[in-house]
Amino acid sequence: MKKEKVTIALIGAGGIGNVWARAVKKTNAAALRAVVDVDLRNAQAIAKDFKGCVAAMDAAQAIADPNIQGIVIATPHKWLAPQTRAALEAGKHVLCEKPAGISSVEIQKNIDIANAKQLVYMTGFNHRYHPAFMEAKKRFAAGEIGEAMFIRARYGFGGRPGYEKEWRFNKEISGGGEFIDQGMHMIDMARWFFGEFKDVCGFAENMFWGGEVEDNGFALLRTADHKVASIHVSLTNWEWVHSFEIFGTKGYLIVDGLDQRYRGPERLTIGHADPRGGGFPKEEAISYLDEAKEDSFRRELEAFAEALRGGSQDIPRGEDACATLNIVERIYARNS
Repeated sequence: MKKEKVTIALIGAGGIGNVWARAVKKTNAAALRAVVDVDLRNAQAIAKDFKGCVAAMDAAQAIADPNIQGIVIATPHKWLAPQTRAALEAGKHVLCEKPAGISSVEIQKNIDIANAKQLVYMTGFNHRYHPAFMEAKKRFAAGEIGEAMFIRARYGFGGRPGYEKEWRFNKEISGGGEFIDQGMHMIDMARWFFGEFKDVCGFAENMFWGGEVEDNGFALLRTADHKVASIHVSLTNWEWVHSFEIFGTKGYLIVDGLDQRYRGPERLTIGHADPRGGGFPKEEAISYLDEAKEDSFRRELEAFAEALRGGSQDIPRGEDACATLNIVERIYARNS
């Protein structure tokens, strides 16, 4: 039996908003009915490609529409939590881009509203929907690399002209630098594999770009049972990089590549080791040659739609955003 499409509105028609629009085009799970942006031309540029979709500058119009079931929010950080709150208070389900807010306090308030109204409040941790990470999680859960020991993660951008003038370097709008941006992804993935972290330390440094926020973040996280995650996120990596390594007592899982900017294609390497027997590990490599940037967003949107229908609730939630941002805040507090 064919499932009815979930009707959604998109708030934010910038770079990530356009990725969400491409994701909608690739799925039968959702129908885009409204696009909202402070620049009406941006909203119109997306809306024109979807039948029955309207463009607007006022989010309240889409939020109040009784024919819209879910709201996807992809604004700059400062407006994520306020728009989420407005949507939840109006009885709409929400898929909000990470970091979901600029403080864990405002995210917790939205969690409380969602719980009270029994609404889906999903966070856009799209790395969980990359095929390499999804396969790595299966292998990890099956015990292929033995008992977990440590994670080593790197995530870095190159530069571009005028980078320091963009909104991400404005603390009032962004809430922070690399930790609250790429760092949220890496910390969330570390939590996804290892669970909660008890001990948190790190450095938030501005080494090149200047301004109010860090362009490099270095974190060491440790669970109560002494599993450790080492994370470095950077806006001065120059060559784009993404690498997430999980080491266990019998081998390792390495996810790297993602899209072509990160030396793609996306890849998963599974290493099977016999540490006490000597010799080199036996490796298995899987490449995802056809993976496009919007494909993880498509899977994320499909999971959101399924949750709205009362199906699987195994999704990244507001609680995950709150716990992850709390770790970032603990590092910021150490560096204030």
